[in-house]
Amino acid sequence: MADTKKDIVEQAYDATPYTSHPFKATAPEHLAAVATLFNLKPPGTGNARVLELGCASGGNLIPHAQQNPGGRYVGVDLSQVQIKAGQRRIAALGLPNIDLHHMSITDIGPAFGQFDYIICHGVYSWVPPQVQDAILRVCAANLVADGVAIISYNTYPGWKFKEVVREAMLFRGNKYENPADKLAHARGMFNFMHEMSGKGSVLNQVLEQHATVLNGQFDDYYLLHEYLEPYNSPCYLSEFMARAREHKLGYLADAETQSMFVGNLGSNISEPLLRECGNDQVVLEQYMDFLRNRQFRHTLLVHAEQQGQIRYQLDPARLVQLHYACVVDSGAAAITHDDAGQSIKLGEQQLQITGTVNKVALQVLGERFPATMRVAEIVAAVRQRLGREQDDGSAAVDTDTVVKLMEILIIRGAVDYRVQALDAAYSVAEKPLALAAARADIALDPEFMPTSLWHQRIPLNIIQKLLLPKLDGSHTQAQLVDFILQQEQQKMLEFKDKDGQRIADPQALRTEAGEHVRNALHALRYNAVLIES
Repeated sequence: MADTKKDIVEQAYDATPYTSHPFKATAPEHLAAVATLFNLKPPGTGNARVLELGCASGGNLIPHAQQNPGGRYVGVDLSQVQIKAGQRRIAALGLPNIDLHHMSITDIGPAFGQFDYIICHGVYSWVPPQVQDAILRVCAANLVADGVAIISYNTYPGWKFKEVVREAMLFRGNKYENPADKLAHARGMFNFMHEMSGKGSVLNQVLEQHATVLNGQFDDYYLLHEYLEPYNSPCYLSEFMARAREHKLGYLADAETQSMFVGNLGSNISEPLLRECGNDQVVLEQYMDFLRNRQFRHTLLVHAEQQGQIRYQLDPARLVQLHYACVVDSGAAAITHDDAGQSIKLGEQQLQITGTVNKVALQVLGERFPATMRVAEIVAAVRQRLGREQDDGSAAVDTDTVVKLMEILIIRGAVDYRVQALDAAYSVAEKPLALAAARADIALDPEFMPTSLWHQRIPLNIIQKLLLPKLDGSHTQAQLVDFILQQEQQKMLEFKDKDGQRIADPQALRTEAGEHVRNALHALRYNAVLIES
């Protein structure tokens, strides 16, 4: 007899394929860094064996295979349409170290092999209970002893409110089989409720939170799978971990590690919570989920035997081993070299930073971004910047000061970190060199968004698309300007003046092209697509 539940899920994803792209939080390099941060010794990532459950067309997995030819990558998905699309791309790229399989997660057994990292993103909540159980079973049976698995899922309490929206949309949309009709009528139900609910009512507040999501901000495929799938089963973190423990899996962390630190909620909240929860990290985070109305989680799991080694107190000995990168949005020139407090924007975080050493350390990190630096490198650069090669005792540039700063940045989620250095270019070379994978991607499909060294999808403008295949380290910046001018002559693009007219003067045209090339190269560098040549 056919598995009806399996057929329903397969049909849904064949009819409306889920756009497959990289997810930074699931990168084995990030999983290894988090495990190291909390005192584990995970497998190396350069030659890792990686399994992705629910890989779609491989958009999250293929970039790893491109960047790490010594690794082994396997993806599994129930949608034959998506697997075939991924297999075609793998063949076109000529990648020998990755395989995608059209099969159910429930059919994976111990003979499928052992893996250092197992990824399951955007699947667990959207499959029936027996597949959820199979995901956890595979993570237990097919993960090496020191391996790390990551499973993402919708979570309560945040999804309690979203379920009202989903169920109302299903009520009206489910009578239609065509996905476009289903979504159109479901949206109509949402808009009707939004217009008719009383201003200030609980329902109106819930609908207001979803208005931008459902009215143009997200692609149709996302809305169909997020709100109108046959299955969408959120759970509490505590419930998820109870199921994981049945398979002898233990909690390591959340991929967004800043969400784990109760101190971010303020001492008036953290102190009573710590007294209530003791040393139970899962209980502590469950309380915080209630306070934050959390909707989604990326849970990192390890074998239960590993849990005794986990230390959530950040240890300076571990912090000095890591490599750090930080977005300093205020601009390096704006940072003052004094001890006075200064508000500095670090990525999405606005932090008040005091102390000359701390501020100059951030200045150095900002200038080096997107490349990484170890604590020792930061200390040396700060000493040189301040002219303190030999500390004179006043405002000494010591390792402890910089380590404490990195600890604060990790807790606040204001810094990225890795076990190995990230060799992104932090300046544009005379002969720029882009990632070979990015050049291959854009050569295969000019509309494709390449993946950065930080495992993020990078949108490109027309200049960047044209330049990227030429960034093989053999062309000077002047030659790249000449190339863009040739493309302009061939009508591949057009430069206009402030009045909207095509620039005709040759010198003005060259000046304009030069400015566009410089901006394009800067953007590619900043987005970790250029590497050191």
